[in-house]
Amino acid sequence: MTIHEAVLSPARQILLTVMMLLLSAQLILIFAAFRDGRSGRVKLLYIFLFAAAFPFFYLPLVDICRDLYIRSGLDARPAAAPVAFCALPVITMVFFEILYGLVLAAAFLDLLRYRRCHLTHESIKETMDLLPAGIAFGKPDGTVVFSNLAMNSLSRSLTGKRLTDLSVFNNCLPKEDGTPGTLPVKDAVWQLYRETLELDDGKYTQFTATEITKQAAITKELEEKNAKLRELHMRLDIYNKQADRIVIAQELLTARMAVHSEAGNVLLESRRYLNDPASFDEEKLLQALRNTNTYLLREYDEDDSAGDPLTDAMEMAEAIGVDVVITGLIPAEDPCRRILAAAIGECATNTVKHGGGDRLSVNVQNTESGFLMILQGNGTPPAAAVRETGGLLTLRTLVEKAGGEMQTVTAPEFQIRILLPGENRILRAAERSGA
Repeated sequence: MTIHEAVLSPARQILLTVMMLLLSAQLILIFAAFRDGRSGRVKLLYIFLFAAAFPFFYLPLVDICRDLYIRSGLDARPAAAPVAFCALPVITMVFFEILYGLVLAAAFLDLLRYRRCHLTHESIKETMDLLPAGIAFGKPDGTVVFSNLAMNSLSRSLTGKRLTDLSVFNNCLPKEDGTPGTLPVKDAVWQLYRETLELDDGKYTQFTATEITKQAAITKELEEKNAKLRELHMRLDIYNKQADRIVIAQELLTARMAVHSEAGNVLLESRRYLNDPASFDEEKLLQALRNTNTYLLREYDEDDSAGDPLTDAMEMAEAIGVDVVITGLIPAEDPCRRILAAAIGECATNTVKHGGGDRLSVNVQNTESGFLMILQGNGTPPAAAVRETGGLLTLRTLVEKAGGEMQTVTAPEFQIRILLPGENRILRAAERSGA
């Protein structure tokens, strides 16, 4: 069977399709040779192979066209070359296609070897895509020039599509270049950098994204620990400022206990003296009685009452740098005075710890329902509802045990409102019982 007979039979589809695929592969090799910067000898070789193989695809097409002209009755005058070529056995074309396919396979293997051993455009792109960090370059208007796989994956997580506009990251960064910004994406945290590059052909914007999920978790844990340490430091500072007074009070208490013990001994000796005066030195006993009585009388003149809790709370607030301003009628009796002192201590601590303030306003009103205490610090108000734990929970317990009510208000300013039964309620109850 000749090539002419083959191209007019159903076998022509196989022959021409294989030849077209081989020529397409040859064009890809020529394009890769120019793109990779191969030598001129390799480029000429690929072009020669394409030119040598092209007749095996072109001439059978011409023969098919000649046959169509003849069948249509037109006067077709084909050249002699196609007729002579198509008169060759079809095995010639099959053998050439096999040989040409082997040559192209060897050329592709050589192309792969060359790319593994030399730096090309594709190797740079593959290296950038293998980086775990995201990299993207673009123009100042947001047009993307290059973006690797990690940056495209980050863009899909944010917008649901491949990165086509760099302005999607501008809202996640400060205005100054080089200042990092944090971008939480699903279960990961990314850190973004933006930098403006001055190149020969103009300005370009470079975005770099690095995953810092573990670092962010460690940073958050450190911040929580630092907050606890700050609270502990503040409590230690308060303790240190009160330590001297506590030591003095303890020493004074020890001295009083010793004097009281000595007074007891003197009284016992006096009793024995009354029973048997001859066995005691009267002058020494009288001197011991005189010393003991002098100390006891002086101690009686001094204020030996228990410390005022409200005064202690004011001193504690002053020690941590909080100025307490009290307006209204201050309750003089417990439990109102004691609860007011506890509320001042807790609010002063929270003003410094959570609000960063230095002033606590306390308004005490003697209403018909009793004593109304309103405490408000000048610090930053909380952004969310306050959970009553620790000191606030203890304060609420004290208020409710005294038969009062406690309310925390967060808007527009954080306040603590405490209502306790006071003098007016007792007076009204007495009037009703007398009536």
